Amino acid sequence: EMAAAVDLEDAFGAVFGEAKPEGHPTARPILFRAHARSAATLRVVATDCHSLAWGCSLSVSDLDDLRDDVGIGGSWVDFLDYLKSSLSSGEVKLLFAGDQLRKSTGSDGAKLVATKAKGLPLITISLHSVTGAVTSDVIAEFSLGLYGAYRTARELVSKEQEQMSQLMGSLSTEREKNEIMQKQLESLSFLDKRKATKPKLLADQVPSVSAVTLGSDQVTAPVQQQISVPSPSKAPPAKVTKRVAPTSRRLYNNP
Repeated sequence: EMAAAVDLEDAFGAVFGEAKPEGHPTARPILFRAHARSAATLRVVATDCHSLAWGCSLSVSDLDDLRDDVGIGGSWVDFLDYLKSSLSSGEVKLLFAGDQLRKSTGSDGAKLVATKAKGLPLITISLHSVTGAVTSDVIAEFSLGLYGAYRTARELVSKEQEQMSQLMGSLSTEREKNEIMQKQLESLSFLDKRKATKPKLLADQVPSVSAVTLGSDQVTAPVQQQISVPSPSKAPPAKVTKRVAPTSRRLYNNP
């Protein structure tokens, strides 16, 4: 795949981050921006947004040389993806030359060093120091680019929130429809159960043959139980008992 055939604006876009300075202390954090300035140019800038700035412009040929130095195989797009991932890793450093301890910070340029992960090849980009009135222009361009990235991110978040709101509205509508359908199904189920139990209730209300009360013309008088009463003529004869005379009378009557 030819490097010149790849549009850097589409394949790379822009990356912002913080570069940790090493080799010389700085009063303020160092921020950097790497963005496709055109379809064939990558611009890299680092600044403290006050008085210090470093930068460079990399052509397609420069990026091709950087690719060879890093030793990343694969396609050209794969290399750009590795470059962007390394600068977005959060482990970016800004290295100064050792002799700068005797000079002002950034007077001889610096190197932006990044890696995608520990143990993987390093990306090293040499930056030249920006001085004079150009420093203000670089800082202004960096600030405007940072604001543009913020505005784009805010618009994306706003669109996502709007889509989320629409999805939640659709979900709420579907939930209401489901609740209505559920109530309708419950009503139909209740009616079906009621129809199923109605014949049974009617059957329970119909009296059985044994429970039907006979009419007055069908009532038979109960048979009275006849009790045997003995007639006077058949009364048993009274038993005659012989009276025994007292002993005293028996003694006087005997001669």
